[in-house]
Amino acid sequence: MHCHKEIVNMSSFLKTFLNVRSLNAATRDLSIEQLESTLQKLGKIVEDRKEVVLAGEKLLEAKLAKMKEFKDLMEEDGIDPFEFAELCSTGNVKQKNSPLPPKYEYMDGAELKTWSGYGRTPEVIKNAIKNEGKSKESFLIER
Repeated sequence: MHCHKEIVNMSSFLKTFLNVRSLNAATRDLSIEQLESTLQKLGKIVEDRKEVVLAGEKLLEAKLAKMKEFKDLMEEDGIDPFEFAELCSTGNVKQKNSPLPPKYEYMDGAELKTWSGYGRTPEVIKNAIKNEGKSKESFLIER
């Protein structure tokens, strides 16, 4: 229950602190010296916060530059950065499957194309089966 009370008090404080009229009313009884002292303290807090943010931005900038340098070096050596990331996250790299050899061939307009037989059936073959009474076997590559 005590924690909830602190949150409510903090919320109330922030509402007062972030609204100029509420802040003016809350500080009406303070002397000029007290207001100036508070202003100096707030100025110090703002400067400290700016330094922390700037240091974080510089650190992130340096980190990104180093990562780009590593990426460029990997690419120069023929290493796929995505495979490297996979290695870092899983401890191993999946081998890329080599493309399947073509099993069927067909004419698409004036162009001879091939299909492995896996995945979506090419429209040309689909249409020939549906409209011309051909079978998929009629497109087999003879070896």
